[in-house]
Amino acid sequence: MSNLHTHHDDHEHSEHQHSHIPQDRKILVLSFGIISLFMVVEFIGGYVFNSLALIADAGHMANDSLSLGLAIVALWLASRSPKISQWLAVLNGSSLLLIAIYIIWEAIERLQQTPQRMDALPMVAVATIGLIVNIIVARIMLKADHENLNVRSAYLHVMADLMGSVVAIISGLFAYFLEWQWVDAVASLLLSVIILRSGWQVTKGAIKALGQ
Repeated sequence: MSNLHTHHDDHEHSEHQHSHIPQDRKILVLSFGIISLFMVVEFIGGYVFNSLALIADAGHMANDSLSLGLAIVALWLASRSPKISQWLAVLNGSSLLLIAIYIIWEAIERLQQTPQRMDALPMVAVATIGLIVNIIVARIMLKADHENLNVRSAYLHVMADLMGSVVAIISGLFAYFLEWQWVDAVASLLLSVIILRSGWQVTKGAIKALGQ
């Protein structure tokens, strides 16, 4: 009887996830378009204004685009090949870990060098637009089904990126008012710890789902 009940629950859970797919797909495609467009703007801004926080944020936005793209593919595969969809969730979580390690590496390298001057105000302006973009995308994605690991992973990418925009704004303000150029690298390190934690949670959940 309990087996029958479990099977019924699994079926209901599966039905619940499938009923969300068309709406989730629309949400993810819209989020993908917004993030990809701003990623290009932010990368150019980071390069022109010599800011690691902005380039790291743009790199993370590229990762967001990849994550959203993978989540869209995973939704398409959910009914056709659930196993591949679960593997994509592992890949999605792992990419969060990789981007965190990359930011740590870059920040440590920069801390060992003579602090480079950055154009603080333009950097703050670009990062503020980035923050607004991330808030818009995060609000759009709140309507998606967060029981789906790929959707949750894509959302965590966006939330970590939102934090990245806050870090870039704080770094720019410190550099402008107090001439503290090192804040950029230290703030990037703190951000990477948050991303690392999110990445580990999603990857662990995805591996656990694979084993079931």
